[in-house]
Amino acid sequence: MGVLFMHNCVLCGEAIPAEDGSKAMICAVCAREVREKYRCKEAVSVPGTDGAAAALYYTGKVRQAMQRFKFHHKQHYADWFAAQTLPLLAERLEEWKPDLVTFMPIGFKRLHERGYNQAELLAKPIAAAFDLPCQPTLRKRPFTPKQSEQKDFAARQRNAARALLPRGKADLFGRSVVLVDDIITTGASAAAAAELLYKMGAARVYVLAPAKTPRK
Repeated sequence: MGVLFMHNCVLCGEAIPAEDGSKAMICAVCAREVREKYRCKEAVSVPGTDGAAAALYYTGKVRQAMQRFKFHHKQHYADWFAAQTLPLLAERLEEWKPDLVTFMPIGFKRLHERGYNQAELLAKPIAAAFDLPCQPTLRKRPFTPKQSEQKDFAARQRNAARALLPRGKADLFGRSVVLVDDIITTGASAAAAAELLYKMGAARVYVLAPAKTPRK
């Protein structure tokens, strides 16, 4: 008996029978591929921050799943991507000593069209797992050019720096802040966000993401 319902694998989309109360979000084949192929094992660096970490390589099935999460209303994928990221923070708690978790903002137009900020959906369960506050601290300046249109790291960082503004009156003075992003590509956006968080009083800023673009 045991089979209660079916749901689809986050990575490949194949149906998974939920047997004996299992809550697995990916199938056995994809779970093996995550261990053998997609797990990010390299050191991650974001210029100007105190540290960074990413869980998976942004390629293949992981890239496709992230695209569905961001652009095709698969908000529940946040649970799986957050679960991949949680161990990274657990391993670094003593070093990072986080006081709060924040997240990269998206523009008003994109938020209105999409209905959610994927980085916020990731940040909330990560913060909750460690009993940390999850606080919005940044906002996007309207009419900022897309990061994907910028040619190199310097151009992306200049664009990102112009794009970000403080949100509200967040009390960051002397605090250790974990900034959650969805994907680390060049790190320019996160670097610009960290620079602003420092100006807002943060003592340390760390970047955490479920995915990182592989080195070429």
